[in-house]
Amino acid sequence: MECFMLRDKTVLITGAGSGIGRETAIVASRLGAIVIMLDVNEDGLKETATYLTGDGHGYYVVDLTDYEAIGTIVKDVVTKHGIIHGLVHCAGISSRKPLNVLKKEGFNKVMDVNFYAFVELVRLVSKRGNFADGGSVLVMSSISSIKGYKAKTEYCVSKAAVDAFVRCMALEFAPRRIRINSVMPGEVLTPMAIKSREIASVAGTSIEEAPLGPTEPAEVANLIAFLLSDATKTITGTSICIDGGMSV
Repeated sequence: MECFMLRDKTVLITGAGSGIGRETAIVASRLGAIVIMLDVNEDGLKETATYLTGDGHGYYVVDLTDYEAIGTIVKDVVTKHGIIHGLVHCAGISSRKPLNVLKKEGFNKVMDVNFYAFVELVRLVSKRGNFADGGSVLVMSSISSIKGYKAKTEYCVSKAAVDAFVRCMALEFAPRRIRINSVMPGEVLTPMAIKSREIASVAGTSIEEAPLGPTEPAEVANLIAFLLSDATKTITGTSICIDGGMSV
């Protein structure tokens, strides 16, 4: 007997052109979902599409800071695929800046993708007729939302904002039984993280190691798929660490 599946569910995933977003799309398709992918990188989306199981999937090339375009895409998805059952926001950017160069413009750039785009997606997708009652919303947070890192203020603040938004929306969505949660990874072995490790090794600098080591993208995708499924009907308003013990 299967523990959980995503059959007959339409799931919208941002950042699906690479990394955790790609893995989430792959896992969701294997569990039976119709996967609709969003990313600014068309080549990445095309590559992800080759890994998906089943038929009926689709993708849109979009800059998530173009809110008008997001609205158009949501309408198109609902028209073509019917009501949406799951939303996963994996798209995000990071930054490294010490205090003496921090400016409002820098915060805005990171917040636009990591936070404001997610808020707009939730606002548009969750409207009645667009999103199923009993559906599930997931967003990639980070242990950076609860753990300080030198010169990563903009990124840490954006993820803390995401987690606060999740707690508020859990209460607003409760009457419709819509769940909303964030996932807080530590180091995930995406291509970007692997490259950072290689650079650090060449430079002779140390990397903070989690007690259980770094996390594979597929592990994070499995957690997201579980939270998208009907196996988790009362998990909402929480941020779940998957960090190998790094935050302990």
